[in-house]
Amino acid sequence: MRVIRDTAINVILRPVAFFETMPRQGGFRTPYVFLLVIGLFDMLLLSLFEALAVGPAAGLAFAVHAFVLAPLALTLSGFVLTTVFFVFWRLMGSVQPYETAYRTFAYSYAISPVTTVMGFVPYLTLAGLFWWFALLIIASIYVHGIGRLKATAVFAALGLAMTILVARAEHYVMRHGLTQPVAHISRSAASTRRPPSSI
Repeated sequence: MRVIRDTAINVILRPVAFFETMPRQGGFRTPYVFLLVIGLFDMLLLSLFEALAVGPAAGLAFAVHAFVLAPLALTLSGFVLTTVFFVFWRLMGSVQPYETAYRTFAYSYAISPVTTVMGFVPYLTLAGLFWWFALLIIASIYVHGIGRLKATAVFAALGLAMTILVARAEHYVMRHGLTQPVAHISRSAASTRRPPSSI
């Protein structure tokens, strides 16, 4: 756990140094465990917010469902999103293998608990998205050897597309808010969990 904590801190505070020195190979186990632990911690935060907003029973019910489904969801989404990014990285000229792409994605998820907390403030979800795509740009440059301009252009375009979708969803939530806005937002965030607002 200490290694996971230190890794997450390095990704959050020193992303350039982290991705510049990140091992390109070494198997899937270490990044997978990292992704799983960070994701479960993310679910714990969402459960606590749900308990505060709706009540302990709702928080406990959410936690049970989340912790049962989270490992499968994280496993599937991790490989699916890695495949998507792997295609983009290859098209941009990366020669790194799929394993390196997976490690890149998994460690970029380190910011997810922070962006989850940010997501309970309307429209701060967008700041979390910008942060995640900035990490992917950094990783593209220092891990995959892609030019700064090309990496920025491609991931800025992807980030803009996702930002528009999230902004529309946030606007809908604010426009049709319930009498308990925090609870409403928590349910919205819980039902749309993704790599960092993700991550």
